[in-house]
Amino acid sequence: MANGDSDMTKPELQDCIDKATQILTDAYVPEASREDLAAAIGDALAALEGDTADDDEDDDDSEDD
Repeated sequence: MANGDSDMTKPELQDCIDKATQILTDAYVPEASREDLAAAIGDALAALEGDTADDDEDDDDSEDD
């Protein structure tokens, strides 16, 4: 992640941070379960790593609810 091996530009890095922040903000609600919060943390970490394929996982999680 922060090894300096990334070829991401500053705007791309800012997009990752913005996405992670939005994921965590959306999950930060009183009625959130531990499972929902854990999933949000995982999604935020994936966003910070530049993984954009987590959108498919969100669809799978929402089907379980």
